[in-house]
Amino acid sequence: MRVRFAPSPTGSLHIGSARTALYNYLFARHSGGSFVLRVDDTDLARSDGALEASILEDLRWLGLAWDEGPDVGGPSGPYRQSERSRQHMAAAEHLLATGQAYRCFCPEERLEELRRAALAEGRTPRYDRRCLALPEREVRRRLDAGEPAAIRFRVPAGEVVVDDLIRGRVVIGADALSDPIIVRSEGLAGYNFASVVDDRDMGITHVIRGDDHLTNTARQQLLFEALGGPAPRWAHHSMVLGRDGGKLSKRHGATAVGDYRDLGYLPEAIVNYLALLGWSHGEDEVLDLDRLVAEFDFAKLSSSPAVFDLAKLDWLDHERIMALAPEEHERRFAERLPAGTPPQAAAALAAAFQPSLVRYGDAPAAAAAVLAPPPAPPDLLAVALAAAPQLTRMRELRAGAPEWLTPAGARDLLATYRAWGKERGIGARDLLMPLRIALTSAQHGPELPFVLAALDRETALSRLDLTLAGNAAGEPTPTPGDQP
Repeated sequence: MRVRFAPSPTGSLHIGSARTALYNYLFARHSGGSFVLRVDDTDLARSDGALEASILEDLRWLGLAWDEGPDVGGPSGPYRQSERSRQHMAAAEHLLATGQAYRCFCPEERLEELRRAALAEGRTPRYDRRCLALPEREVRRRLDAGEPAAIRFRVPAGEVVVDDLIRGRVVIGADALSDPIIVRSEGLAGYNFASVVDDRDMGITHVIRGDDHLTNTARQQLLFEALGGPAPRWAHHSMVLGRDGGKLSKRHGATAVGDYRDLGYLPEAIVNYLALLGWSHGEDEVLDLDRLVAEFDFAKLSSSPAVFDLAKLDWLDHERIMALAPEEHERRFAERLPAGTPPQAAAALAAAFQPSLVRYGDAPAAAAAVLAPPPAPPDLLAVALAAAPQLTRMRELRAGAPEWLTPAGARDLLATYRAWGKERGIGARDLLMPLRIALTSAQHGPELPFVLAALDRETALSRLDLTLAGNAAGEPTPTPGDQP
C-alpha cells in the first residue's frame, strides 16, 4: 500500500489539510505501507520555499513522519512537482500521439468570454472544443510561428463512475466535465495532470482526500485510463465546517496548524481531535497515535460534513495536560513564561494551574496574575486593610521563613497562621481572603500555598507592606528622610 499527502506551498498547513495528512498516515501505518510526502508546487507564482518548510515542520510537530519526500529522498523522486516537468511532458506527448489530447490556441480573453456567457445562461462553463477541429498542418504552422498553445485532454463521452471506499459508488455526469488544460502554454503541467502522472510514477495505490476533490477525481480517473495504467483506489472523506455550516475559514478563528501550536495546544490533542472528526469511534475519545493506527478503518469514516468544535478540542487538550508527567508539564509551562522567571516560581505556578489549564498559551496570563498583578481595586483593598493584624502576623511568619518556600513549606506556614487565628477567634475567611488580596489583588485564584511558593520572601513582604502602608492614608508610609 502506498499513499501520499501532496500539499501546495502557497499557504500555511490548514487544519483540514492536516486531517487529510493524518488519515493517509494512519492508513499507511495500519496497512504496513508507505506514506509519501510530495510537494505540489506547479503554481510557481504563488509557491514559496518558506511555506514549504513551514508545512513540513507542522507535519513533524504533529508526529506524522513520512517514508519518502523532498527532504528524505526515496526511490520515486524527485518529490517536488516543479522538478518533474520531463515526466509530465513525456506523458502529454503520449496523449497527443494517441489522439487523446490536442493543442489549444485560444487566448485567455476568449476563454473568459465563454465562461461569462455560460454563467449568464445558467450553464456550467465548458470549453467549446474550437481547437479540436484544427487540421494538423494548421497546428504545426502556428506552433512553428511561435504562437503559444496549451494542451487539452479530450474527455470521452459518458458518465464517470468512481468507486469510493467511503462513499460507495459515485457517478459524475459528463456535463460536469470539460476538456481540461493538462499543460499550460508556458509548458507547465496543470494540477490534475501532474497529480496523475506523479501518482502513477510513484506507485500510489490509494488517494485519500476531501470530498471537494470529487470532480477532480473524475478527470483524474479518465487520465489514468488514457495513460494506460490502473487508477488508485479513491477515498473521499468529509469536509471540516465551522459551527455556522460554512467551510472552516479564518472567520471562525484559527485555521492553520501553526496557529494552534502558537496558542499552546499539544500536538497529541490536535491529532486526537482531527482523527475523531467524522470518525465513529464509540465511547473512547482520548486516543493516542498508536491506537489510532491500530483501529483505522474506512468503514468507520462518515461521509457527512464534520463540524469543528473548539470546546471539544479544549477539553481534549486539558485531558492531555492532566496526563502529562509533572516534570514534562512544568517544562512546557515554564517555556511559555517571560525570560528570567525564577524556576521556583515557574514550578509552583505550573503545579497550581495544571488542574485548570486548557492550553499552554494561557500560561503567561495565568502566571502574571500572581507574578505581576495590577493594583487592588479600592473595595478589595478595604477588605485587606480591615485585616491589618492578620496581615502583620503573616508578615512576621514570612520574614522568618526561607527565601523560597516549597508548596509543602507554604502549607506548613499557612497552618501556623491559621492556628494563630483560631486562638484569637478569627475564621479562615478573614485570615485567607485579605492575604490573597494583599498578594494578588484578587479574591480568587490558585491555592494560596502555590501563591506563597511562587513569590520569594522579599516580594511577599513588599506586597504585605504596601497593603499595610495604605491603612492610614491610602499612601505608602513615609520613611525617614522623606519630606513631610
